[in-house]
Amino acid sequence: GDRAAPGLLGSLPLYSSHVLYFPSRVLGNEILGLKLPSDPVLTPNTVCLTLPGLSKRQMGLCVRSPDVTASALQGIQLAIQECQHQLRDQRWNCSSLEGAGQAAALLQGREASPATGFRESAFTFSLLAAGVMHSVATACSLGKLQGCGCDTWQWGGCGPDISFGERFSRDFLDSREAPRDIQARMRIHNNWVGRQVVAENMKRKCKCHGTSGSCQFRTCWPVVPEFRLVGAVLRERMQHAAFISAHNRNSGVFGPRLGPRRLARELVYFEKSPDFCEHDPALDSPGTRGRACNRTSPRTDGCASLCCGRGHNLLRQTRRERCRCHFHWCCSVLCEQCRLNTWLSVCK
Repeated sequence: GDRAAPGLLGSLPLYSSHVLYFPSRVLGNEILGLKLPSDPVLTPNTVCLTLPGLSKRQMGLCVRSPDVTASALQGIQLAIQECQHQLRDQRWNCSSLEGAGQAAALLQGREASPATGFRESAFTFSLLAAGVMHSVATACSLGKLQGCGCDTWQWGGCGPDISFGERFSRDFLDSREAPRDIQARMRIHNNWVGRQVVAENMKRKCKCHGTSGSCQFRTCWPVVPEFRLVGAVLRERMQHAAFISAHNRNSGVFGPRLGPRRLARELVYFEKSPDFCEHDPALDSPGTRGRACNRTSPRTDGCASLCCGRGHNLLRQTRRERCRCHFHWCCSVLCEQCRLNTWLSVCK
């Protein structure tokens, strides 16, 4: 079949002449009488001016592609949520990344994760770079971006433009980082590892064609991996991150124990992590006081580990939930509201 046009038409097939083809989504909706909400208008004024602190290069990219920059912001939010999921049982659990302005700050390269060279920093940076690449590539495949479209199109599906997503993530997130010191070199390396994990875990989605639902013919196209998988792979690499010694921190020269081929796949860090037990803004550590813990768990989510030896309190928690439900003829389920009292362990 013919390749679809890029941009908003990127996800629409150009079928043969006997199949009705709408040249745009808007026209198709008008003909069908559909009243669907339109996408927000993304212009340099509505996107770029809301992100103070952009470098000259970043502002140029944003002005040229405000829709892609907005998609990158969604990727940052996706990465923050995944960071909180993956590290939910750790003392530093990415909670400091949430809140107004954090996505913009991370996109601009300002420090909003554990300071400098910790392995938690390595994980966060790699996840952010992966999130931007994943979100931009997905938006391409949906035909939402003017600068890209389907990387490959088959009858039944549109492949993401993974190269476009990788390039924008690199240009935007790495542009602030001149590799003159060890911290910048570390961040650029970990950004690259995050993007590689997305590329290495691309999947194939297939659709069968044929009479009566048979699979006489099958077409397949690439799809980006579930971001939960990306997060899980990067968390595993965080656990085995490579320590790099800085012979001269201002030179940015790595002094790893691993060979170049092995190092290329690993996250790297150059500072031992603190315990993150106490509140310390300089280390972006919120501390663990008030964190819910599992008093029966011997792992990192247990009160013994999470509360750092301070002990924990038991709090009584009351919530309402549906109970004593029964089926009522013909087509409904009737339930009562019950109060449920539970005990919650909270770090002192």
